[in-house]
Parts: sequence; C-alpha cells; structure tokens
Amino acid sequence: MLTRDPTLLRQPIGIPHCRAFGVRLNSSFRTMLDLPLHQGRPWHLNAHQGRKTFARFIGKRDRTGLHALQEHLGHVSRVMTDTAYVGTDFELAELINDEILKETRAALEDLLAASNLSGHAGRMIASRSPFRGRTQDSNLGEYIDFILKDSGMVLGVCDWGYCLYRREHSACQGDDHGPNAVLRTQSVCARCANFAVSERHRAVWEDRMVRNAQLLEHPALDDKSRKLAQDRIVECDRILRGLDGESDSVR
Repeated sequence: MLTRDPTLLRQPIGIPHCRAFGVRLNSSFRTMLDLPLHQGRPWHLNAHQGRKTFARFIGKRDRTGLHALQEHLGHVSRVMTDTAYVGTDFELAELINDEILKETRAALEDLLAASNLSGHAGRMIASRSPFRGRTQDSNLGEYIDFILKDSGMVLGVCDWGYCLYRREHSACQGDDHGPNAVLRTQSVCARCANFAVSERHRAVWEDRMVRNAQLLEHPALDDKSRKLAQDRIVECDRILRGLDGESDSVR
C-alpha cells in the first residue's frame, strides 16, 4: 500500500511487526472504513480478522482461482516465507475451505427448498426435489450431508446464480476443476445446462433488465449494441418468469 506519511517514509524497509500492523489498522485505516460502533465502542481491528474476511471473500466468490491461490498462501515474499512460514499457510487454507463448505451448504439448502427456480438446471431441480417449498428440517440437512460427502459435486456460486458444474455441459468451456472464470458471464450462464437461479438472485436480473432497457432509449445506440441489449432483455425476462413459476420458453 502506498503512503505519503513522512514518518512512515523515513522508516527502514522491512517486515512490519505485528504491533505496527495493529496501530495502523486501528488509526487511519479504521477511520477510512468509518466502522460503526460496537456496543458503544470502536471495533478493535486485528490481522486475524482480515484473514477471515479474505477467506470468506474467496469462499463466496468464483472458486476457479483456488488452485492458483494455494501457491500463494503465506508467501507474500520469499523473505516472509523464510522467516515466518515454512511451506503453506495451513490456517488460512482451512479458513477458506470452511467458508466454501458453509457457502456450498447454504446454496444447496436454497436450491433444494426453493418453491421456484429458473435456468436449465434450476428447472430440473425444482421438478425433482422432495424438499421443494419446505423449511429447513433434519431430513434436508442429512440429504445435504450425503451430497457433500459422497457426490463429489462441484458447485459454482456467483452473484447471478448457481452452477451445478458438469464439464461436458459447460457453456463456459470449464475444465476439470470448475467453470471458466474468463468466459463465465451472465449471458453464457443463461444458456448453460448447468445453471440455476433462485429468488436470492432476482435483484441482479431485474437490475440488468432495467439497465439494458434504458440503454435502448439512447438515441446514438448503434444497431449491434441495440441487438445485444435486446438479447439481454430477453435473457432476463426468461429468468425472471422462471422465478415467478411461469414458463421461461422464448416468447
């Protein structure tokens, strides 16, 4: 992180002590974040909270980068590796795995109990799930335990839906590890056989539909961009009708 603080600039370059991190986190950095008070007092920040936040962020985003991330855990620099770690940062790896498991379980609960789902895979699950429309119960929890333990399923999670990943049906041309992070877009997912959308993703598709409808009103819009916006509106309309329990076939 760059700084213009003259005091910090005069300090010799090296690995900061944990106390120095604490001072910085709870001074200007906390002021910049503008954190709300906790029980009437400022929240005390520490490095471990940052590690957990990072793990939660990785766990809840696209997991296709986890294999590359494993090469970097605990290795900010070679000096840090030699002086502070030997090999991999196992604690952070465990935190990330725990967050992935929590998010996967929450996604499965959402998918199996939802009254209506959209997308190709969503329609399949909605038609077959014995837990459809039910609240959380022990049977659902046991079924999810079975899936997580024995199925070997790869579940991709993103802001606009879920990917029940099967490489042979992957519209984004993913590999054995999961979806392709470069080619994975809303339009690609919308036509993929692995894709499912639940009520928790409705706002993303509604916002996308509104933005493209507004784009069509622009007087200088060229024909190619107009066609693209129209196609996106059709995609959003299909997804949203599926969430409303209607047929999502092309009108």
